[in-house]
Amino acid sequence: MSLNTDQQDALAREIQHRVPFVIHPFDVIGEKLDISPDQVLEQLRQWSAEGKLREICGVLEGDLLGYESALIAARVPDNTLERVVEILNAHPTVTHNYMRNHDFNVWFTLAAPREMGLENHLTALSRLTGLADLHPMRRTCTFKIGVNFGLKNLENSTESRPGTPSGCEESEPPRPMTPTEREKIIFRAMQTPLPLDRRPFARLAESLGLEEDEIIGFGKTHLGGALRRYMATFRHRKLGVRGNGMVVWNVPPEQLQEKGMLLASQPEVSHCYARESFPAFPYSLYTMIHGADEEHCRQTTKRLAQTVEIDEYLILFSSREFKKCRLRYFLPELEDWWRTNGSVPGQRKNSDRQEGENSGVFA
Repeated sequence: MSLNTDQQDALAREIQHRVPFVIHPFDVIGEKLDISPDQVLEQLRQWSAEGKLREICGVLEGDLLGYESALIAARVPDNTLERVVEILNAHPTVTHNYMRNHDFNVWFTLAAPREMGLENHLTALSRLTGLADLHPMRRTCTFKIGVNFGLKNLENSTESRPGTPSGCEESEPPRPMTPTEREKIIFRAMQTPLPLDRRPFARLAESLGLEEDEIIGFGKTHLGGALRRYMATFRHRKLGVRGNGMVVWNVPPEQLQEKGMLLASQPEVSHCYARESFPAFPYSLYTMIHGADEEHCRQTTKRLAQTVEIDEYLILFSSREFKKCRLRYFLPELEDWWRTNGSVPGQRKNSDRQEGENSGVFA
């Protein structure tokens, strides 16, 4: 028997929150929601076939695994746009790449192992694309991360975690780990889409030459640390969520934590970060707002601005999605890309970034 609308909504909310590390995770989810395991799997498979369910897998904490990352802004002329996007998308750890409605029209994320150096990857991408200025904006504080769309109201609703945000001056510094080669293999398994099967971790382990109990135990051990979350993600546009606004706020440094925590407490905000800024783009606080359409995002942002008492902000809507995928760590493809395209190690020349550091931007 098919699930009704309320049951589908509850299932979608639950799997976006977490998928447990047990032998039969879909049985546990079904029991919690009073749905049979067969109904759970039937619905998940249907969503997957319709292209709505992207995948179930882990989200890793790159900072704890020896990676550095940044959001990059670039001005790309129309006549070179397609070529530049093709080059950027070919980089294995460029995971999100959008055109947004601003003079800085291309925004993408990039990650690299610290021993390679993020700046060196940017140097290589500058050379390959011909773009002189790629502006990296590293996270300086994480207030909230978490998307959870309802199928009935098509709105995101997530709670911020209690306690001090990570990466901020008041928080304890993260304890990085140096994974063994075996642990790297298991971390790759955590990033591999979970099979939609009654015993999915056994299927996953078999495909990668691991043991079921090894994956389950590893997940339980590292959940909330190097493994930030283990849950499902949906393709929000397939659900009918057409509005996707990155709202950037110009906040004085002394108010950054207060305003960040206040914005993160709002359920409509899925992501909230403090980031480095640069002279041409002085915004230091970033939030993501989703909604049925752009007007919904505008009204939500207007209300949030009144709540947090911030007057200077921009809503950057994405007009094109060039690439969107989960960031994968310990990829052999990244090593291959670096051997082919890597520049000579050295500090990338970027006068705007230097000016930003000298003007008191968070480092």
